[in-house]
Amino acid sequence: MSFRNPYDGHTLDDALEQYERLVGKQAKTVTADRGYKGKSKVKESIIQVPKPFSKKISKYRQNKLRKHFRRRAAVEPTIGHVKSDRRLGRNFYKGITGDSINVMLAAAAYNFKRMINKWKSSFDLFLREFFYHFSRLKLHLLADLKTF
Repeated sequence: MSFRNPYDGHTLDDALEQYERLVGKQAKTVTADRGYKGKSKVKESIIQVPKPFSKKISKYRQNKLRKHFRRRAAVEPTIGHVKSDRRLGRNFYKGITGDSINVMLAAAAYNFKRMINKWKSSFDLFLREFFYHFSRLKLHLLADLKTF
């Protein structure tokens, strides 16, 4: 999958089949980026592409679509960071299997970094609490020693 670079319109059928296999139901809508040029409907799924809204669409529907499109656009910077920061710009392993391994290792490194950053704040809080209580205990023991 990671070795070739097929056109988005050609991979949509396979992606929808995989979604159906994993989730157990068919997707009602699919949000694509502006570069998508293909069918507007695949099987029963409607494909939404960001474009200027017509006046027939209500403001509520426009805001809902805008929210979907912004969520889709939030993925692109993540892909860019993985490519530049996790050495995904070049494949270092041989063949199609090596390409897949390279993609999986880059994704694992990205997720591991995110997990460490989330744990960092809670670990910092734990250390602060520990040293705070330790210093209070030390002061309490010193005060007890002075009374003897």
